[in-house]
Amino acid sequence: MGTVILGPAAAAQTVCHDEQLRIWAHDQVLAALSMGGYLRDDLSYDDRIDMETMVMREIRGIVESAFDHPEARTIRRT
Repeated sequence: MGTVILGPAAAAQTVCHDEQLRIWAHDQVLAALSMGGYLRDDLSYDDRIDMETMVMREIRGIVESAFDHPEARTIRRT
């Protein structure tokens, strides 16, 4: 078993910095939704920014939950 160096929230904050979240939110989630035809063509720039911010927040929550999962007992750096 490895040594626990970060709790779930701190680990999520480390992994989910803004640049990484923007990549996941835009390049993966929003691009996939757009290619699937699930986004409106008439979204304003502000709507797109709000949507990206919301997706970033949700990704951070998902990652934090994953680190807090009983199966993820340790987070080890090599």
